[in-house]
Amino acid sequence: MRSSPVNVVRNGADVVLNRLPVVAIVMVEGLMIYLATSIAKLAFTQLDPLLAAWYRVGFVAILLFAWRRPLSRAKRKGLPRTRRDWGIVVTAGVSVMLMNTMFYLAISNMDMGIAVSIEFIGPLAVAVLTGHGWRERVGILLAACGVVLLAGISLANPAKQARFLVGLVAILIDGVMWGLYIVSGRQVAQRANPLDSLSLGLGIAWLLQSLFLAVPAVRGVASPKPGATWARGPFGSWKLLAVLFVVAFFASFLPYLIDQFIMRRASSARFSVIQSVNPVMAVLVGLLIGEVPTWGELAGVAMVIAAVIVTFSGDMRHAETE
Repeated sequence: MRSSPVNVVRNGADVVLNRLPVVAIVMVEGLMIYLATSIAKLAFTQLDPLLAAWYRVGFVAILLFAWRRPLSRAKRKGLPRTRRDWGIVVTAGVSVMLMNTMFYLAISNMDMGIAVSIEFIGPLAVAVLTGHGWRERVGILLAACGVVLLAGISLANPAKQARFLVGLVAILIDGVMWGLYIVSGRQVAQRANPLDSLSLGLGIAWLLQSLFLAVPAVRGVASPKPGATWARGPFGSWKLLAVLFVVAFFASFLPYLIDQFIMRRASSARFSVIQSVNPVMAVLVGLLIGEVPTWGELAGVAMVIAAVIVTFSGDMRHAETE
């Protein structure tokens, strides 16, 4: 029996991702995410960040639903049964939704590299609360110093104080939601078919987000704001939708699938350490769109990277290979 094209692609991806060094995969993934995010940041000139976030969450939720079909007859037995189970699934979905929303709001008010660095406060805080060793304490101290340095440098500049403050609040909420997702996501992972549960939770979260953003988001694409340029031209609305879909696919959906392969090969701790390359990749991509960090800001980013490495490098447990 001949293999279907989908299985051929999937098997080919398995082979490639299992042979490449994990660090190389994460670096390529980070480059893909932040290149897509830089495109999103440029799209903010055509559509407000909060409205763009609605499309990002929506496209990812639709793609996950189409792929996993969590409400199909064959999978209904795996749906959450108790209020507690539903609460965990919805919490995971809402935290992902708020992460995406707050991240877009943050990068519209601060440099991308700085935002990516500050949001690591979330997983570091979880490590501190659940750990008992010196690594967690040293890690959060380094991260706190880095965040204070980054915030102090930007807030000392009167020209961007107000905007940076909005971005700082948004990215701190993003970090808290990241931490909440780590806690709830681990509980979702213990369920049968965790991807089905996550797609269900994200779908519910998108519906909740839609109560506030759906109407203005649709209106914002159908009738772009006065300051928009190419979105107000011929087929501009369709071009804007295409850009938003591409960003959602390469910045959220595809990286999530890649992470599933990576987590088969690396423990959660090792994966967290490797993720510390993300601020570096974000700074490098930021340079391409004119975000030039100062030496002080680079020092703050370095402190956060060091915090991640110190916090998680002591856990040498192996990842699950099944």
